[in-house]
Amino acid sequence: MSAIAGVSIDNRSSQLRSIALGGLIIGVVHTIIHQWIFLSLIEGNPLISIYQYFASGILGSSAFAGGIPTALLGVFFHFLVSFVVAAVFVLSAQRIALLRRYPIASALAYGFGVLLVMTAIVLPLSAAPPLPPPTTPQLIELVLEHILVIGLTLGVLVRRSAGSTE
Repeated sequence: MSAIAGVSIDNRSSQLRSIALGGLIIGVVHTIIHQWIFLSLIEGNPLISIYQYFASGILGSSAFAGGIPTALLGVFFHFLVSFVVAAVFVLSAQRIALLRRYPIASALAYGFGVLLVMTAIVLPLSAAPPLPPPTTPQLIELVLEHILVIGLTLGVLVRRSAGSTE
């Protein structure tokens, strides 16, 4: 029997809503806060290059020569990762009681864990060109952003979902 087969229809629907809403919130807010405000407006990087960098994870450096199509592919990858990150936490919370018991604290730690996994494993294994190490203010912004945007969002959604099914 699969894990999903043992879950009620209402609970499955609640999980899918939490995953969809979480992925959408993370994708949009991360795009506004990190990519647009910090990387583009404050640091002066062209927004199209930021999205092309996401596509370069698969396409390598050729993504930067692809114009708007590769930037849109980068946006797609960014949202795909956002939905996967949301799904991993929401589905893990279904199986791990500790995550449901302390959804906010565990989700804040998860947000930090996502940052570690992305920077230490995913990016180095991707075809994206390496980035210079972040400055101290950049690192603080990255940590706070991942903890609050990813962690807090998912914690609130899991807490809300757990409250509606109990």
